Amino acid sequence: MPTTLSRELIINGHPVPVKNLDKIFWPEDGFTKGEVMAYYIQVWPYLAPHLKDRPLSLVRYPEGINGQYFYQKNFPEAPPWVERIPVPSGKRVIHYVMANNLETLVWAVNLGCIEIHPWLSTRKDLAHPTYVIFDLDPMPPATFQDAVQVALALKTLTDHLNLTLFPKISGATGLHLYLPIRPIYTYEETGTFVQRLGEAVIRVLPELATNERKVLARGGKVYIDHLQNRKGKTIASVYSLRPFPGAPVSMPVTWDELPTVQPASFTLTTALNRLTTTGDLFAPLFQLQQELPPELLQ
Repeated sequence: MPTTLSRELIINGHPVPVKNLDKIFWPEDGFTKGEVMAYYIQVWPYLAPHLKDRPLSLVRYPEGINGQYFYQKNFPEAPPWVERIPVPSGKRVIHYVMANNLETLVWAVNLGCIEIHPWLSTRKDLAHPTYVIFDLDPMPPATFQDAVQVALALKTLTDHLNLTLFPKISGATGLHLYLPIRPIYTYEETGTFVQRLGEAVIRVLPELATNERKVLARGGKVYIDHLQNRKGKTIASVYSLRPFPGAPVSMPVTWDELPTVQPASFTLTTALNRLTTTGDLFAPLFQLQQELPPELLQ
């Protein structure tokens, strides 16, 4: 296994230059760029299936979490072993990176990437997502536990529809719920589906949930964001680090343990131990080909 002290890592026969591995990325915790790289190298066997063939938006923090950061989608140039996919966007073409090998992920971390944001669809069919996402964002004074209550209400609805929903803590303040589907639905249809179920939850929990787009109009409730289900929109990947104190990880959880976890329950230093114990709780996403009720798509 390559070490964080190397200045060039040989991965799958490819030399990957690395630098500034001792740079502090989390000033309050002391975590370095090298430790971020070591984490992603170790978690790669679990992470790889969730990134395969998906265009990525990389969130780069070259000076650490307290410095300037930016999202990068377009990579006109990259090493030859970095797979890219050209995606038309208006009058231009965006050359997205896909992390189909470990050396690409290490290359991205060397650029200061902390967060990894994959598309909801793959290059096989960019127009049709492979899962639906419910992004639950509590607006203070709403809490993480309020988001949990909204998530449980959504689970009750999807259970009633004979659909299986998978929760993960975002690693920030909220929750991401994934519903794997057959890739036959448009982004417009999946967004409408989330909007319809969100409206049903709001009717049941009007004191907790909202679908108001304007932040000031959310009234301190949990925002159910159906707009994340758009072509090209992304959220932090499963097992992605998040740029917050303690270096939390966006981690799948079971429904039974959801009421007992917190946003930062799993971190750069504890995530791997959990994975070796539980395995990839999101592995079933690749097997389930669920179909959505037609009446909820319009």
